Amino acid sequence: MLKIKQIDFIKVVYDESLSHHIFSIANITFSNYPPIMGALLYWQKNTDEEDYTPEGDYKFFYDMANATYFAAVKFPKHVRLTHDQRQELAYILLEERGFAGSYSFSTHKSRKKHYALKESFESLVFPENFHAKDIPASIASVVTEAEIEQILQSHPHYDRVFIQDYAKWRYQAARLHPNDLKNYITYLDFHVLCALNPYLTEPYLIEHLPHVNFEMLASNYSVLSRLSEPFRHYMYKQLPTELAEELREFLETDDIQPEPLEEFMPIQEEEEPIDYLFFTYDRGAYKWAGSEHLVKGIPSLAAQRYDHYGYLKHTNKEMDQLMQSFSQEQHELLSYTLDLHWLHRYRNELNWSLICQYNPHLTTEFLLAHLKLIDFEALGNNTQCELSESFIDKYMNKFNHKKVVPLVIRHLTEHLYLTYKDKIIVNTQLLHEYGDLLDDEQFLLIQNILEP
Repeated sequence: MLKIKQIDFIKVVYDESLSHHIFSIANITFSNYPPIMGALLYWQKNTDEEDYTPEGDYKFFYDMANATYFAAVKFPKHVRLTHDQRQELAYILLEERGFAGSYSFSTHKSRKKHYALKESFESLVFPENFHAKDIPASIASVVTEAEIEQILQSHPHYDRVFIQDYAKWRYQAARLHPNDLKNYITYLDFHVLCALNPYLTEPYLIEHLPHVNFEMLASNYSVLSRLSEPFRHYMYKQLPTELAEELREFLETDDIQPEPLEEFMPIQEEEEPIDYLFFTYDRGAYKWAGSEHLVKGIPSLAAQRYDHYGYLKHTNKEMDQLMQSFSQEQHELLSYTLDLHWLHRYRNELNWSLICQYNPHLTTEFLLAHLKLIDFEALGNNTQCELSESFIDKYMNKFNHKKVVPLVIRHLTEHLYLTYKDKIIVNTQLLHEYGDLLDDEQFLLIQNILEP
């Protein structure tokens, strides 16, 4: 396959007189092929039902139901690509042109801010030596007279009007995305964010772990519903026993679904990724999933600077600094959910038993490249990741079959069962418990073998 290393789009001056309305010129650099300079991206009115223009350029329609106009790419005459290669590269260029200079959906300019944070903040007259914790986190947006008196006893120089106005501002601010609060975070008690902010994510909580108030967080259902199971168990240990048991029963006996944040989700359903036959992207050193935003030169990858919840992804340098500042506890919590790029980068600093048992991002390719680090007994308990049958088959004897191995049951096939039926512990109950990854046909086939 030809490896695309960089795509540069050049803006053009629109000329109404031209029949081909050129909107961009692309220069493509490859790792294993001569560069293509001056590919013309254009649109034109459609005048026939042919799939190609008379010059042989494939027509791409934004909406097949409305074929009035089409977009196409004209390559320089000296370019020696096959017909199918030209079509695939043209599609890639038109797709990438949509990312150039644009925002990823999670931080698009159309995202509305429903509260005038800056203006409201500037209207507050802060007293000298103000500290965010001077106003108790338990106080809501409307302050009672008794609460005001309590604050004034400890801070007599505070103004009544300020206390009331600040409480209202804090309540509204604490519900905004943390990206919007960077300039105001010292004026907010983090405990209030734990209770009110719907945008908090597990990585964000781990990053600010010393400041997290888990009792306050216990009332924030939007956040709780998105936490991983290992992080929840960590949280239970930080809570009073009675509250922990109550929360555990609420979260784990009900089949709760994570609450989506519609504001940061794509408006349209995401299309299935296309399998390219002739071209791929040269990701350089960033070969593992999760490092897309660090890849230079490829618009669609570089545009993924934000995650689905609107947080700006860290650079390598920023993450290095964070990892150095994190405690052992934070390192362990990160092991549960870090993506593959960071797992590889910090492979000598993280707990691989925890990674193998809990991380949902593990892939066959990644594990094969880190075989010496794998704890197979722990990996056997992973009920989140998805691996290939060939990997399970090759390393079946590495698992501890003296007990149930959930990972194997999740990936069980007729071949695997018949080959290792004297080794694997499985019955219909275990199949129902761990076989959620199997398609209906495979599930029924194995179930019929177990119970003929």
